[in-house]
Amino acid sequence: MKFRNKRAFTVIELIVYLGVIIGILMINLMLIKVVQAGNSSETIFWHSFQSAWTRMTLNAKADDISYRVTIRKQVVIFFPMKLKRAHFDTVHEERIPVPDSIHVNQVRILIAHDDGFSAPTTIVWLGKDNNVKYYQKVQMGWSGYRVEKD
Repeated sequence: MKFRNKRAFTVIELIVYLGVIIGILMINLMLIKVVQAGNSSETIFWHSFQSAWTRMTLNAKADDISYRVTIRKQVVIFFPMKLKRAHFDTVHEERIPVPDSIHVNQVRILIAHDDGFSAPTTIVWLGKDNNVKYYQKVQMGWSGYRVEKD
């Protein structure tokens, strides 16, 4: 009986080879998910901020009221205002907690007037190491804002 020189993989060797490759890919995918999970609180924060901003603009247009948006280190407050006898009467405020992984470099107060005008401004969000992580640029009018990751 003659044995031929093997120049190809056997079926078992191919299955083992594919198993190793799949294992390595699964480990990489799990690591990617772990890295992304670290930013999930920030993603939830930005989605919540966007929802509150949209509600603010719709309510301001419908009710002809101004809003004050106060951005602090631990919370963002959307505060509707009505002018009555030279003082503001509060209606209902919305609070969004800021995740521990980011904070603003200084407290900011934005006024969105009932006509949709707000002064253009840039809010700097810092990470835990006090390095710039996000720039949030507020536009004039109801065009809103945009967030740029540094």
